[in-house]
Amino acid sequence: MKVIAIKPAFHNGARVRVGDVVEVADGHKGSWFAKAIAPEAKAVVKPAKVSRETPRALSQAGKEEVKTFIQAHSEKADLA
Repeated sequence: MKVIAIKPAFHNGARVRVGDVVEVADGHKGSWFAKAIAPEAKAVVKPAKVSRETPRALSQAGKEEVKTFIQAHSEKADLA
C-alpha cells in the first residue's frame, strides 16, 4: 500500500523524509506514516505563522524607549 511519511524514518534501508510517498506491505504499522490518498500525493509542510503587531528591523529596535520587563508586559494584559 502507498503511504506518505509524516515523520523522518528509515524503511528498507533507505532514509524517508517527511512528505515522501513509499510502498509498504499491507498490514504494516508505523507512527511515521499515514495512508496516501493518491500515489502522486506529496505532503505540503507549511511553517507556522508568527503573528506580530508590526514588522520591524533590528535597527528600529534600538530607537525605541527602554522599558522594564514589567512595564512591557503590563500594557498588553491586565491580570488583576
